[in-house]
Amino acid sequence: MTTAATIITRANRQLLSGTVEQRNKLAASINASTDTVTFSYDLEGIRQGQVFEIDSELFYVWVVSVGAKSATVERGFNGTTAAAHDANALVTVNPRFPRNQMLEALNDELADLSSPTNGLFKVTSLNLDYNGSDTMIDLTGTSNIQDILSVSVRYLTDDYIPVRKFRLMRDVPTDDFPTGVALRMDQAVLAGRLRIVYKSPFTALTAESQDVTTVGGVPASCDDILALGVQIRLMSPREIKRNFTESQGDTRRADEVPQGAVGNSMQALMRLRRDRITAEAMRLARQYPTLMTKA
Repeated sequence: MTTAATIITRANRQLLSGTVEQRNKLAASINASTDTVTFSYDLEGIRQGQVFEIDSELFYVWVVSVGAKSATVERGFNGTTAAAHDANALVTVNPRFPRNQMLEALNDELADLSSPTNGLFKVTSLNLDYNGSDTMIDLTGTSNIQDILSVSVRYLTDDYIPVRKFRLMRDVPTDDFPTGVALRMDQAVLAGRLRIVYKSPFTALTAESQDVTTVGGVPASCDDILALGVQIRLMSPREIKRNFTESQGDTRRADEVPQGAVGNSMQALMRLRRDRITAEAMRLARQYPTLMTKA
């Protein structure tokens, strides 16, 4: 099972390339409203005006007490959600790539991979009872349908007859077809249970604990594509900060890391992502060939 947390951890490990961020631990559990946090070890980098992360929540530090190893904080900083955290939970000081931001990037990647340009999709199936006389039937239970892969009708318990001539109708009147999409039969079809297999976009994930295959619908073979996409999306804005017109503290950065270096470093990742997407799209096309004749 590959969860969103697995993808995020993998992408973060590759982005940091061996760099170990400063860490601490919670001395005691806290609930979602606790605004004083006590740590197990000396504060070190946890100072006023800094940020630290526990699980997927960011904390802004207002005041610190060095002797008590505690800090008064603002919860749910920068769009994250305040939550309860257990004692001994890992604290990351000033994380370069906050996990909440990485989850957002992962969901952006899921949406992008489902676009027609990239050609990846989730395979979803639907069973509907058909009376054998209606020309059009409402596709009850579908959502975000992209295209129909196959339609078959149950003839026997172990025999489904393929339906070759059909059309997917969009924007049909919702007073007759509540979902707004319908399947139009352009050939005679027996009454019985229809088996409809269709393409749909990948599903966004709302928590790191969710499985990217069972919830998101992403094949397990695409795990590396997701990690690559997250890395690229997090690195792409890094050049923006160096282009600010106000003075910057690190005056050596321009010589040590010349302008455009970040973009250049992403080129190999982008080529690898493109090649992997092409390979997965071909695999899906082989696995789900277009065998029907659409009218």
